[in-house]
Amino acid sequence: MTGRESCLRGSRLAQVFLAALSAAVCFGCTSSPPVSMAESDPALLVHDVRRGGDDAQIDGYLRHLADADCFVLEPDATTGPDGIRNVAVWPPGTTVWRDGGQVAGVEAPGREPIAIGSRVVGGGGYTNPSTSDLDLPDVSPDCLTGGGEFAMLHTITSVTP
Repeated sequence: MTGRESCLRGSRLAQVFLAALSAAVCFGCTSSPPVSMAESDPALLVHDVRRGGDDAQIDGYLRHLADADCFVLEPDATTGPDGIRNVAVWPPGTTVWRDGGQVAGVEAPGREPIAIGSRVVGGGGYTNPSTSDLDLPDVSPDCLTGGGEFAMLHTITSVTP
């Protein structure tokens, strides 16, 4: 084998190795966006909890805006449409909770149902839709008011009715 053949063979082995390494690394990748719409009516946003931490404290009162089709967290029980309103993004597996056919709140995995009007405290992170590089779903402007963001709850530490 000449030096050139040996070099080409080594180059091919390196290419095969890099291709296999790339495939192995991407095998664990997910093509789903970090925030997605759960298959529910009304709309419910869920996130891929593996992509984030619990760096920010999330604290707000759960509301459902039927006209805007979103669940939001507002900082206090009296916040109006001009106050801060964050879009609630729930852990995977969260579903809409109905009582008597009416939207009553949400059911997060491992928790009692969370009623509309309850104060929800937890850990997670916030994502600003105007500056984020994440693939965020479109939501009504009524869901994000007063500089609101997507509030991604990763853990729920307390719920107060």
